[in-house]
Amino acid sequence: MKVLVAGGYHSGKSSVVRFLSGGGSIHIDKHGTTVALDYGRVDVEGLRIHLFGTPGMRHFRILREILSRGADGVFFVIDSADPGRDDEANAVKREIDEFLPDVVRVYLANKQDVNGARPPEVVRQVFKIPDDVPVIGTSTVTGLNLSLALRMLVAKLIEKASPLLNVLKKHDGEAGGISRFADAMEFNLASTRKVLNWLELRGYIEVDWRAGIFWLTSPIKNVLEKSDELSKGN
Repeated sequence: MKVLVAGGYHSGKSSVVRFLSGGGSIHIDKHGTTVALDYGRVDVEGLRIHLFGTPGMRHFRILREILSRGADGVFFVIDSADPGRDDEANAVKREIDEFLPDVVRVYLANKQDVNGARPPEVVRQVFKIPDDVPVIGTSTVTGLNLSLALRMLVAKLIEKASPLLNVLKKHDGEAGGISRFADAMEFNLASTRKVLNWLELRGYIEVDWRAGIFWLTSPIKNVLEKSDELSKGN
């Protein structure tokens, strides 16, 4: 999965990528400012997550647009300790809303370790973030809630894909399963290839086109099993 880490200048994006990737991120900067991208990898429940951090300064719009392509989810990082940066953060937010209008996102009210930092509920109001979109207080200094935020984002991505995954589950490992999946979804061949390639690239399934079979990967099976257990418990 590809997760875009965006936000205004000096909001802590590079530090978020560095923390979540265990310090093993790639950082292209000049004088301490990101001028190209940050990149890191992390596994969540066996799923490989690729983190792409964007520059925050306004004149890097074209780079943000390029890095946005193909993103499955967004971490939007806000400097909760400095209201003076809200205007530039909002400008970047409008860009990301334009580039990725339907993509799952989680907002980080970062720098909660700083005295006077605004709590998440205030950040939500200031940036007019809908109630059903998570805003989580974080700190890259203490690590506050960063792993929680990533797991929440992954859970929301799986939830968004669950209608498709539930159909896949019915034909997991079946001979001719690809054809049965296509019939169930009313997909033509081109659409079927596009969707299954997209899912395979993200580590959801493995596909044998010659045999007409696909298999859900172990991490996705585990996620779906946990979801079924929760549903039965309710």
